[in-house]
Amino acid sequence: MADKSAFTAEEWETLRTAPQLVSLAVATSGASGLLGTMKEAFSSSAALVEAMKSDNALLRAISTREEIAEAQQSLRDIAKESRGGDFQQTKERIATRALDSLRAALDTLQRKGSPGDYDAYSAFVKSLATRVAEAAKEGSFLGFGGERVSEGERQMLAKLDSALAPSGRA
Repeated sequence: MADKSAFTAEEWETLRTAPQLVSLAVATSGASGLLGTMKEAFSSSAALVEAMKSDNALLRAISTREEIAEAQQSLRDIAKESRGGDFQQTKERIATRALDSLRAALDTLQRKGSPGDYDAYSAFVKSLATRVAEAAKEGSFLGFGGERVSEGERQMLAKLDSALAPSGRA
């Protein structure tokens, strides 16, 4: 299993930041409102804690406190870049950047990681995205009605599935 030393600084940043970018893209793709979006954003914490305890050394390495803090700083920098324009455009930019980052991370793992790293990372990102999508009901009123996963989240999860598809993998 590969560790941080197997990657360039840029590759490591992509590996570390892509899961949190995907989490942000899923959280903003729904229509949860402020409280729902906050629930969704915090739901990724549980998946990160699980990754800290993973059998996979790569997942443990990208989930240390230091690496999570660095990834969150990268997200703040991205948020600063995304300011301005309407919310829909911002959501689309975040989604595009998240998927591009994920593809780059997977490409890096395909070239430099072990098959176990690739599979564990893919499963981790998918689990993270699913947790975020399911964290809050969409379209409910005072907790009644609504749906667990909104249409926007389903679309984002479908794009994620496409990015995670193993086609072309060696």
